[in-house]
Amino acid sequence: MAEDIKPRITYGTNPGAGIAIDECIPTYDGLSEAEKAQLKAQLDYMQFQPGEKLEGHPVDYCFLGACTNGRIEDFRAFASVVKGKKKAENVTAWLVPGSWLVRKQIIDEGIDKILEEAGFELRLPSCSACLAMNPDKVPAGKLAISTSNRNFVGRQGPGARTVLASPLVVAASAVTGVITDPRKL
Repeated sequence: MAEDIKPRITYGTNPGAGIAIDECIPTYDGLSEAEKAQLKAQLDYMQFQPGEKLEGHPVDYCFLGACTNGRIEDFRAFASVVKGKKKAENVTAWLVPGSWLVRKQIIDEGIDKILEEAGFELRLPSCSACLAMNPDKVPAGKLAISTSNRNFVGRQGPGARTVLASPLVVAASAVTGVITDPRKL
C-alpha cells in the first residue's frame, strides 16, 4: 500500500543513491571494486560514512522550490507540517515557487501567512538554489536538504552537499534543524 512507503532521502551524489529515511547508508559489503570506489567517492564528498543513519543529522539549509518541486501541492504539503511550529534558528530556508501562478495561489490560499508565522519567507519564482545560478548558493561544506531534482557534485553551490527529500521531509527538517521523518512530528 502507498501509505506503507517510508519517506526517502539521498546519501550520495546522484538521485539513485537513496534510502528510506530510517535506514542506514549502504556498506561496501558485496560490492565490486568499481562499485566500492563509486560509493566511497560519493560518501567522501558528502562527508558521510557507510552504515551511518542520516535521520537526526544536522542540516544547514532547507530548500523547497524551483520548477520541478515548487508546485502548489508542494507548498501545501510543506505548510501542513510547519503550521503552528517555528523554523529552527540554525537553518537557512529558501522557499521558492515554481512560477508566478504558484506564488499567486500560495497567497490566495493563505499559505504565505502560515509560512510567515512559522518564520519562513516566501521568495520570488526563480531557479534559486536548485541550480545555484544566482546568489542562492549553499556554501562549500554546508548540508542542504532539498526538493530539487538533482544532487550531483556542486549542484547547489561549489562544494555544497545536497540530500534530496520530499517537501514533507524538508519541512520537518526545517523546523527541527536535523533530518527528520515528518511522521514523527
